[in-house]
Amino acid sequence: MKTLYEMLKTELKTELDKSAKQYNSAERLKYTLMSKVLWHELTVGDVNDVLTYTNLSSYKMSAYDFMYGDNILIKDEQ
Repeated sequence: MKTLYEMLKTELKTELDKSAKQYNSAERLKYTLMSKVLWHELTVGDVNDVLTYTNLSSYKMSAYDFMYGDNILIKDEQ
């Protein structure tokens, strides 16, 4: 099973990696994403950090994006 970090869209993973080199809290977020496999395992604070450290704008996100990570994660085709 892939971790949330592995499922991040490429451009977002790149932004997170850049932020992790500058900020300890971004590095902690990276490790949190590496330890989780389901979006609902994240706290509201974790989701907020994802938005912050990947430079996503919350006003462009739908409720489904927040609830399921639709615009953040690469979903496997079934």
